[in-house]
Amino acid sequence: MEPVKTAVVTGRHPFDARGFAELFRSLEGVDPYIQHMEEFSADPAQLRDWYDWEESVAALPEEVPPFLQPAEFRANREFCGLGSEVDPQLDEAASRIAQSPALRLLAWHCFRLLYEHLEYNEFRHWPSLEQALGTELHCVFYLLVAMGMVPRVREVHAKMGVEEQVTRDTCSQVASVASNYARLTGGKLGVTVRTVYWMRHYTAGRLFRLGRMEYMIRPYRSGPTVYRNRETDEVLALAPEGMRFEGEGYVDGTAGRFDVENGWTSTFAEDDDAVTGYPYSPLGMAVRREVRLPKSTWDCVLKHGDLTLDMHIPAGGRMSAEVSGDSMRRAVPFFRQHFPDEPFDSITCYSWIFNTQFEQIPMSSTNLADYQHELYLFPIPSSGKDGLWFVFLDDDPDPATAPRDTSLRRGVADFLLAGNTWRCGAMLYLTEDLEHYGTQRYRSPWPPAGLGL
Repeated sequence: MEPVKTAVVTGRHPFDARGFAELFRSLEGVDPYIQHMEEFSADPAQLRDWYDWEESVAALPEEVPPFLQPAEFRANREFCGLGSEVDPQLDEAASRIAQSPALRLLAWHCFRLLYEHLEYNEFRHWPSLEQALGTELHCVFYLLVAMGMVPRVREVHAKMGVEEQVTRDTCSQVASVASNYARLTGGKLGVTVRTVYWMRHYTAGRLFRLGRMEYMIRPYRSGPTVYRNRETDEVLALAPEGMRFEGEGYVDGTAGRFDVENGWTSTFAEDDDAVTGYPYSPLGMAVRREVRLPKSTWDCVLKHGDLTLDMHIPAGGRMSAEVSGDSMRRAVPFFRQHFPDEPFDSITCYSWIFNTQFEQIPMSSTNLADYQHELYLFPIPSSGKDGLWFVFLDDDPDPATAPRDTSLRRGVADFLLAGNTWRCGAMLYLTEDLEHYGTQRYRSPWPPAGLGL
């Protein structure tokens, strides 16, 4: 097949279905493209913002793109941790895409948007392909695009000197999101469009999986300022200026509910001699009692703008305190070796996993609570729906009818059915304290002596 040329079309294209068809008519080789237009234009709202489409048209290779060739996508599949039982569906989907000029060009364009145009972020507009590929294969299209990251990740990691097992573990995120899709669809193969964007972090050589968790170095934002007492080694986090809390010390306004009667606002001040503010308990809530930390004994060890090891939690369970702690211990030397010019002294994470309400929910395992007890938890704003998709595969489940096939689902559903408002949370861990992991480093001395808490 000859490369397809295009008329001069520049800039960002907010296409509706008609505009999209007009662009197709500007292409040489009109008939094959128009013939297949209906395959992926069933939802015009999803066809907006096809960034630099003409560039993809001009760059379309004569041969089938490598990520659609059996030898490569099978190797990618194996490296991602997917089993050979999915090969027949991969074969069929890739063959149908390769034989359809329109789908082939669309796959090539999506691949380039994901891995080459890092400024592009309009993935929510990518079309459903159910009409073109059927209910069994339409999201295999996006799985093939996602698996296409593997050669790029392997090349980047090899240049960095990253060991192959870390590369394999990092690429296993594809299998993780495919597992979520299977749970969502009753066992079908594929990935959702909403998860595809995440793959570009791996090809950039910034996000790595070390054991149970993934990490990347990022600036620390929207968290407390943290201090360490140089005499007692105690750690204390102070809330930012102007944070509004409800009576129990969680961020006010979760799910649009405000504590008018008992709510309060934090302050934070600093002068030459001391800092003054409202502390966060490591149990995950703010304390409504102002404290003064003299600089003669308290050092700032984490503040806004510092680099931190930002932790992400892939799906898959196995979050015991031991396994999670092992991951943190592996991550710190790895990033210090491979990113020596980006120093960090903390690990941080914002997630529904650190919701303190799990203490109130009976579950078959104490793994999550045990892990929380090792960390310095703190409150953050919540929508009231954070993480519910990962529990129920539904952002807004009806607790009366939500599935209860696991202790987690039963516990959360019952908790919501009782009228409680769901929250998320956050955590921090100072790398200097990893030698004390397993001792509840931040909880065991709480509250710090001499502060009247």
